[in-house]
Amino acid sequence: MAHQLSDEGAEFIKQFEGLRLTAYNDGTGVMTIGYGHTGNVKAGETITQAQADSYFSTDVKGAVDTVNNSVKVKLQQSQFDALVSFTFNVGEGAFKSSTLLKDLNTGDYKAVPSQLDRWIYAGEKTGVIANFVRWAHLGSGKKVSPVLKARREKEGKLFEKASYS
Repeated sequence: MAHQLSDEGAEFIKQFEGLRLTAYNDGTGVMTIGYGHTGNVKAGETITQAQADSYFSTDVKGAVDTVNNSVKVKLQQSQFDALVSFTFNVGEGAFKSSTLLKDLNTGDYKAVPSQLDRWIYAGEKTGVIANFVRWAHLGSGKKVSPVLKARREKEGKLFEKASYS
């Protein structure tokens, strides 16, 4: 049976995405508006609360469908909501190709929080040392994002302990 995102799950995602009624650069060069909507957004564009809610409903449906179609093990509602939050943030393709999904589909529920913790990087480190690290293949050269780190911790807590706070 297919899950639906709970009201608590929707609020959980919206809390992380934040509401912006004027388009902004998300820090990675992507124009964004509403609750993380990125489709065909133009600089300076403004929307209403109703438009933001409509965009969110449409956008989150893709994440809901992806989790429903990709996860082959039984999920509790809070686990489903955590995975939808993660998928909404990283994208459907990233979720479908993730080790997190592979581990979960083998029944390894305990692997999910530690796999979530791997998805905390955004932007590029700069400087001579960062360039050497990339050149020598010693790391990704990406910076840890405190925002993503906090989000992944809360998604892991929601998955493990059904805590929406």
